[in-house]
Amino acid sequence: MVEASIPLFYTLEEKDYTAPYYSIRTDYKKHHSLHTPIVIDNGSNQCRAGWASDKNPALIFDNIVSKYRDRRLNESVLAVGMDALADPAAKSNARSPFDNNVVCDFEKMENILDYIFIILGINTLTIDHPILMTEAPCVPQYSRSRMTELLFENYSVPSIGYGIDSLFSYYANEGMNEKGSIIVSCGNNTTHIIPTLNGKGLLSKTKRINYGGTQSSDYMLKLMQLKYPTFPTKMTGSQAQTLVHQHAYVASDYQAALKQLENRDKFDEMDRIIQFPYTAPVIEEKTIEELARQAAKREENAKRLREAAARSRLEKLVAREQQLEVFMNLKNAKGTIKKIEWIAQLKEAGFKDEADLDDTIKQLEKAIQRARNKELGIEEVEEKEPPVTDLIDIPDEELDDTLKKEKRKQKLMKANYDARQRAKKAKEEIRRQEEELARQEEQKRLDDPEGWLSEIKEKRQKVIDRIKQRKRLASELADRRSRASQLRMKSIANLASDTNNGPASKRRRKGTDEDTFGQDDDDWAIYREISRDDESDEEEEDMSELNQYESLLLQYDPEFLPEHSYENMSSPTNTLMHLLAHGVYPPYDPTDMGQSYQLHVNIERVRVPEVIFQPSIIGLDQAGLVETVYDIVKTFQGNERENVMKNIFLTGGFSQLPGLTHRLHTSLQSIYPVETKIKIKRAKDPVLDAWKGAAMFARDESNKDYFITKQEYEEYGSDYIKEHGLGNVIQK
Repeated sequence: MVEASIPLFYTLEEKDYTAPYYSIRTDYKKHHSLHTPIVIDNGSNQCRAGWASDKNPALIFDNIVSKYRDRRLNESVLAVGMDALADPAAKSNARSPFDNNVVCDFEKMENILDYIFIILGINTLTIDHPILMTEAPCVPQYSRSRMTELLFENYSVPSIGYGIDSLFSYYANEGMNEKGSIIVSCGNNTTHIIPTLNGKGLLSKTKRINYGGTQSSDYMLKLMQLKYPTFPTKMTGSQAQTLVHQHAYVASDYQAALKQLENRDKFDEMDRIIQFPYTAPVIEEKTIEELARQAAKREENAKRLREAAARSRLEKLVAREQQLEVFMNLKNAKGTIKKIEWIAQLKEAGFKDEADLDDTIKQLEKAIQRARNKELGIEEVEEKEPPVTDLIDIPDEELDDTLKKEKRKQKLMKANYDARQRAKKAKEEIRRQEEELARQEEQKRLDDPEGWLSEIKEKRQKVIDRIKQRKRLASELADRRSRASQLRMKSIANLASDTNNGPASKRRRKGTDEDTFGQDDDDWAIYREISRDDESDEEEEDMSELNQYESLLLQYDPEFLPEHSYENMSSPTNTLMHLLAHGVYPPYDPTDMGQSYQLHVNIERVRVPEVIFQPSIIGLDQAGLVETVYDIVKTFQGNERENVMKNIFLTGGFSQLPGLTHRLHTSLQSIYPVETKIKIKRAKDPVLDAWKGAAMFARDESNKDYFITKQEYEEYGSDYIKEHGLGNVIQK
């Protein structure tokens, strides 16, 4: 037997939001004199901002705003980013300016921009720096117009540039690749697949899958809530997000990963135990002296009870002996007094006749003897002697009424005794037959061990099939809409139609009147009452036979272990659902408080990321990632198709899931010819490369023409944009 590996225990740690993350910078003078561009990677999950001359963004914070009333200060407070998560009151009111991946709440967006400019140390009345901001592909023109209007009218920025975040990430890693590529941007709300050619993004061929980091966290949370409906603590969305980030991975073969879960020996390789915090009950530990005093007290109580029971038994024995003495005196008085007086005393004592007195005396003697034997520790072996039959052969004419009654009693006792003897002989015969069968079975086992074992296994399987068939039929009969129930209802309806001899039944048989028996719930209730088949005897026989076969297999088959028995295999603790919820190790104990605060994350580790390849798992009516990439690739021809297949680029925070690159490569390779060269590369830093690429773009002096100036805004309006290879195009 292979020993299962012990699974690792994990805890869900919350971020520490108590300390401020950023302080106001003091190096603004050098940037003000150089008019350094400000780069803002405005993501729906996190916002990254900083000077274009820096290597990394100066600020990275959650893109949320919270307005709440501080009761301690008795004033309204506005918190942005990490500060919005530091206080429970602020956290409950935290909201994002984004709806999906589009900015919709520009009041909150203004608060976020204020926060960025304050932290960067800008202390002038206007923002005298060009601003380059990232956006999602195909952003609605209204949203961009409002953003442009906000920056020019409220902050008086000199110029504004826009670009697509995933294209900036590609630019930071590969530059302006002219040969073409396919960019897979796995973001917080969506996954975009953007083809490029000649250094430009082909937005007309871009496709989107509505699944990303937020949806995966929500799906993980729903799966955990369904799996543990009575979990003693509430699981939050941030905790579900932590599970996705730390434990989820993309399986190279999803079906094989599911089958692995059915193997108990390999189950622990996928199972992760998440331990939630809990307060253990305080158990009062007693000293050795206290335990000794309690044990002595219990022994004293037990001794007192034993003494009371002994006194009670002695009192009963004395009472029976006294009663026996009285009855014996009455019996001995028969020859000393007149018969009439003796019968009167017999009636007065409550006896019908002398035989009744003899029976009572006999029973008392047996009871007294049993009590004395019990006191002395003597075990009794009750031997039933043949009944007295001295009156059976005497004709009734020679007997009086009393002896006739005694004769009938002897006949009944003899009949009962004979019946017991016949039953005993029958049992003895059955025992001899069973011993003979056992001897023959043992001889067969010795002659052909392998054949005998296979025969026992075959017999056992037949019994198991009968038991399962019986349970399946019972389950189907309990379901009103099952085929078995419908056939039974049809038979009952036909029976009801045949037993009715009126004209209505004739019309039904001719098909002129519809039979509605069984369509009413009252008919169904009657059906359930009359269809209760008592199969307990057959089930008991099958279970007895099954236990016999399994005991033989346990004794003679080294491969058949106790956990392979039908009882263990059919136990609720051995079902797959119990395995997924409670794991293999440690054994589940409902009374263990620590285990009641544990989550077992196993199938969810591969199921949550699998949605990006099979959106139908969550009911999303879209093609998966592989099919979408295939649809885009087939729009290219010749060398262009070969070039894009050699340059598939992954970026975005959700692309950091382990195994995504390998799974996408193997899936694409399986649907293309063997000679097709497929290369997939992931961004060096899928989270920050969008900002870094935008900073590279802003530092390049030749790209200034792609910025919209304040004069152009006033002349052409807020809808005006300038097209470039890394940005969106004008919507016509």
